[in-house]
Amino acid sequence: MQIRAVLFDLDNTLFDHPSSARAGVDAFLQHLGTKGSNELTRSWFQIEEVNYNRFLAKELTFQEQRRERLRQFLPLAGLSVPQTSARIDELFTKYLENYEDAWMAFPDAAPALKNLRAIGMPVGVITNGNHDQQTSKVNRIGLEPLLDRVFSSEHINHAKPAQEAFLQPCRSMNVSPAATLYIGDNYRVDVEGARNAGLQALHLNREGSMREGTIQSLAELPLRLVEGSL
Repeated sequence: MQIRAVLFDLDNTLFDHPSSARAGVDAFLQHLGTKGSNELTRSWFQIEEVNYNRFLAKELTFQEQRRERLRQFLPLAGLSVPQTSARIDELFTKYLENYEDAWMAFPDAAPALKNLRAIGMPVGVITNGNHDQQTSKVNRIGLEPLLDRVFSSEHINHAKPAQEAFLQPCRSMNVSPAATLYIGDNYRVDVEGARNAGLQALHLNREGSMREGTIQSLAELPLRLVEGSL
């Protein structure tokens, strides 16, 4: 079936979260008077993923997952954990300032969206997370004018890979799932989730993969659409 809309994941697909977070962690640790390391950065990402998933599963609030990340991370950096939630929130704000200062899009993101808009293709984002933060990312990295809609799990009340997380955006954009292409970096959450909901999907693997239905760059997207090799 001909593609009539293209939807994207945000973090690690359009938005370069790894680079932004690494810069944020390094500056945060420097602020705390300690030196960063590759091991500490890996631990930050692991702790972030575990607790963010707990937020998506509604086990923690958005603010509490931030607090829990610092409770688990600070001892690994040889630092004490503040006794009050208010003080933990103050510390996380310092990390957040550094993280936001480093926000950036992947170099291939804006050109891909511009190419799609040039051919009249509706484009949007489906992202798991806090709506305000995710829309702030889109605005700050300059992609807001290139997107028709941003759908967050917080607003649609369903997180990927749940089928409804994909079906609600399709209904909102008045396009059938079978005529919608979804692109994301997480194979289980993005690709399998979209396909289980009846959408077509491409896996974005910037590190390279021989798996069918995988692209290494969003620059490959126009040719894939023309050829129909999805």
